[in-house]
Amino acid sequence: MEGYQVVFEHEVLFRDLDAMGHVNNVAFVSFMEDARMQYWKALRTVDGLKDINFILGEVTCRYLSPAYLGETLLIGIRARNLGNKSFHFEYKMEDKASGRLITEGRSVQVMYDYKEQKSTPLNDRMRDAVTSLEKLEPEDLSAAEQAPDIDQ
Repeated sequence: MEGYQVVFEHEVLFRDLDAMGHVNNVAFVSFMEDARMQYWKALRTVDGLKDINFILGEVTCRYLSPAYLGETLLIGIRARNLGNKSFHFEYKMEDKASGRLITEGRSVQVMYDYKEQKSTPLNDRMRDAVTSLEKLEPEDLSAAEQAPDIDQ
């Protein structure tokens, strides 16, 4: 999948379907969650769940074509718009056999200190790891828009 360094396969299972016989809309958001975990594994900056120090600030999904039982989806994820405290993931899902585009999505992650209950800066270690994985220059990953800080 061009432009995506992290791509994995997901076979559509019965549990992914709705009463209409195609993949339910909420299943695609769950596939995005799986993609985020695949990304963290590829990044190799996280040893366990306790090391994931962000919260999900926003998620959107554009449904372009239905997916059906038995199809294998290629799911790509890439990081973009690295800001001061947040960054975006972009997602693309297509049918492996035909290349048919199924969905496109985006999520905004906000770096977060769970103990202090406030957003934190995106550190250099994370920024460097993402830049290396994406094979892009830092300016190509800089934020064009910022997610609002989630301070409480």
